[in-house]
Amino acid sequence: MRGVPLTVRDILAMPALGLRLIAGERNLDRPVRWVHASELEDPTPWLKGGELLLTTGAGAGDTAARQRAYVTRLSEAGLAGLGFGLGFGHGRVPRALAGAAERLGFPVFEVPYPVPFIAITEAVFTRLLAEQYEVLQRAVETEQVLTRAAMDGQGVEGIASALAAGIGGWALVLDLHGMPLAATSGAARQRAERVWEELRERRPGGTGFSLTLVDRGHHVWLQPVGARGRVEAFLAVGKPGSLGQFDRIVAAHALSLLAIELAKARAVAEAERRLQGDFFDALAAGSLPGSEISKGLGRFGFRRDAEVTVLAIEGADPSELAYAAEDHLSRSGGGYLISRNGSGVHVLVEAGGDRDVEDLRTALSGRLGRELRLGVGSAVPPTEVGRSLREARYALRVCGLEGWSIAGFEHLGTYRLLLSMSEPDALRAFSDSLLGPLDAYDRDHGGELQPSLRAFLQHNARWETAAAELFVHRHTLRYRMRKVEELTGRDLSSSFDRMEFWLALRARELLADPDA
Repeated sequence: MRGVPLTVRDILAMPALGLRLIAGERNLDRPVRWVHASELEDPTPWLKGGELLLTTGAGAGDTAARQRAYVTRLSEAGLAGLGFGLGFGHGRVPRALAGAAERLGFPVFEVPYPVPFIAITEAVFTRLLAEQYEVLQRAVETEQVLTRAAMDGQGVEGIASALAAGIGGWALVLDLHGMPLAATSGAARQRAERVWEELRERRPGGTGFSLTLVDRGHHVWLQPVGARGRVEAFLAVGKPGSLGQFDRIVAAHALSLLAIELAKARAVAEAERRLQGDFFDALAAGSLPGSEISKGLGRFGFRRDAEVTVLAIEGADPSELAYAAEDHLSRSGGGYLISRNGSGVHVLVEAGGDRDVEDLRTALSGRLGRELRLGVGSAVPPTEVGRSLREARYALRVCGLEGWSIAGFEHLGTYRLLLSMSEPDALRAFSDSLLGPLDAYDRDHGGELQPSLRAFLQHNARWETAAAELFVHRHTLRYRMRKVEELTGRDLSSSFDRMEFWLALRARELLADPDA
């Protein structure tokens, strides 16, 4: 029967050998991996398990205790069975050995004196060779089916489906974030999350590894998909029965095809990303005529005359962030553009659509395992993408200053006054005009006027609270605030002057941002 390994029962059924079973009938279906002859008392250090051992009994011992110990060692080493040759030192299989073998369920059979061990070895090797040839022939036929799936453009899903049909099981392909690229059945889909958890916990470094596990009755084999030291995805194959040599040969071929397919898809995606980034940059720079803007946005799935908005996202590697954002947005439908930058990505989407930006941030944060920050620009016509981009960057900068996860430019309040002064020189002139005297005093006297002023303003002029944060006495804080008033000519009892000091300090923080 195709795919069924040679067993002890098959060997006993070979009529030319004339073998007779003595013990262990309940385990006659143990597969035989190899045949080995030995007269050692303990041959197990030289065996791997699955062998059929042939002996004349010289090493079995001449006492009942030694004979029981002998067969126990063979059984515990995982041997398939024992062929006991008669007529050399024993006229029949010793009773103690046979009894122990029966209790252990370890197959033992008699080999008649006229039957040489070489006859058994040749018969088994001929059968094993035939089976090996059949496995290879079936593997070649199945590999051709997989190759046709790849050549016909069926992609990752087509290759996975051909693999699953070939091995009579299921196949699952996961990307580098655990998202299914292909799942050939419900059995594969329902295991995706558990397989990913196993990979995250047990995956070693590098590309040359494989993992095996049993999940709810299915045997599963996991391997990375990739080439030249780069992992592109992960392949899991599974079935209710054990995965045999044929299954692994075919899966290995599928790995090669998947690696080619994913590398090809990555090259196409990279070209698409560069095209998106170039178009976004030109759009933001205002260097495209109106007709080209409309045509280009239509090519990327935007509706005609729809308003758009820019999202600025940071907090993870820009390449990983771009990939995750692209995958998420492509699944939710609608037009989008993604442009990578040195610290994150800029995303252009239609304004007022079904997408919730907080859901987007949460989904990407969960997928990448990082807490991301997201700034949202105003809804604008496509000709004003540059303004929405600046506003998204401003909102993102404020997220960093305030420790927020998300902010829209329209919600920034007083910050918008400072951020509308888009020239850094204007912000610097404003802050220096008010804080310059404090800079000079702190520099010359090793003072703490600015930190003290910041704490005083942040705690709404509450002396005790601000002094506690600074670890100073309130009288010390009062002295410092009088010095601030003396140096600047301002009155800290005036809400107007306090607001201007606060704006000046915030301007300094914005100027400290590398993107300011």
